[in-house]
Parts: sequence; C-alpha cells; structure tokens
Amino acid sequence: MEGKEAIIASIIEKAEREAAGLVADAEAERDELLAQVRNEEERRKAEALAAASAQAKGVASRQATLSRLEERKTVLAAKQQVVDAAFGEAVKKIHNMTDPVYRDFIGGLIEKYADDGDSVVVARRDEKRLHAEWLASVSRTCGKQLTLSSEQHDGQGGVILSGNRCDKNLTLEALLKSLRESALAGVAKCLFPTREG
Repeated sequence: MEGKEAIIASIIEKAEREAAGLVADAEAERDELLAQVRNEEERRKAEALAAASAQAKGVASRQATLSRLEERKTVLAAKQQVVDAAFGEAVKKIHNMTDPVYRDFIGGLIEKYADDGDSVVVARRDEKRLHAEWLASVSRTCGKQLTLSSEQHDGQGGVILSGNRCDKNLTLEALLKSLRESALAGVAKCLFPTREG
C-alpha cells in the first residue's frame, strides 16, 4: 500500500501545488484588479478635483470680473456726481453774479448770437435783472434791432433769441449742456488725473 499511498500523496501534493498556484494566480489577479480599480478611482478623483478646481477658478475669475465692473461702475457714478456738482456750482456762481456782471455776461451772448430783429425771451427769474433799458443798451452796443418779448421762459436763467429764421437757445441749461459735452473730457482730466508710470 505504500505505493498506493505514495501515488495518492503525490496526487494530493500535486493538487495542493496546483490549488496553491490557482489561489496565488487568483490573488495576483485580485490584487491587479484592485490596483486597477484604485488607479481608476485616483484618476477619476484627480479629474474631478481638476474639474472642480477649473470650475472654481472660472467662478472666481467671473466674480473678480464682476467685482471690477461693479467697482468701475461705482467709481464712474462717483465721478459723475462730482462733475454734476461742479456744473451745479457753476450755475450757482452765475446766479450769484452781481446784476451788472450778469447783464454783461448775457449781453455778450446776445451780441455774439443775435440777428437783427430778434425778440429776446428772458427767464422768469431774471425779469428784474434783464429789463427793457438793459436790452436797449445791448441793442445799441451791437448795432442790432432787438426787442424784449412779453413771453418768459421757465429755465434757470439766460435768454432765448426768437427770430424770423430760427430761435437760439441761450438758456443756462442749454449753455451748460453744450459746455459739458465739449469740456467733459477736460473736466474729467482735471478732476481725476490718471497715474502714469
């Protein structure tokens, strides 16, 4: 029986070796699959982190852009308020001119822009400052026949020259609007100098 037992022992030993080999192969395959799964998980995790990072950078960039735009808008509004205040101050200074100075100022405008035969419409607020005697003096100075209109305008000051060919708006509002449009860049440069180098 020894021979039989030796054969059985040999078969069992061979089977155990083959089983151990199969187990080792299965464990190696399992370890390889686990490594692949881990690598795939790491790759997906890295991709997800990269995508999240890129998305976060995009959101941060958009927020920074929006913040810069909002800052520019706020600064522009503040500058606009300063410019508005400057032009408002100009209107106050004109209103606070003494009567002779104000009359000379308006008279200069009339002399420059009036046509012979124009009717001068004064602001309701200026009816005591800009009267018929004053206009007669301006008319003599510029050598043009001008008449004081019985109508008045509701502006902040200045005059409207009503003529046969056209009317000319020399009200303070129109003058300052024209001045504002032509001088705004210069005013902004004076009020808000840019920093260079």
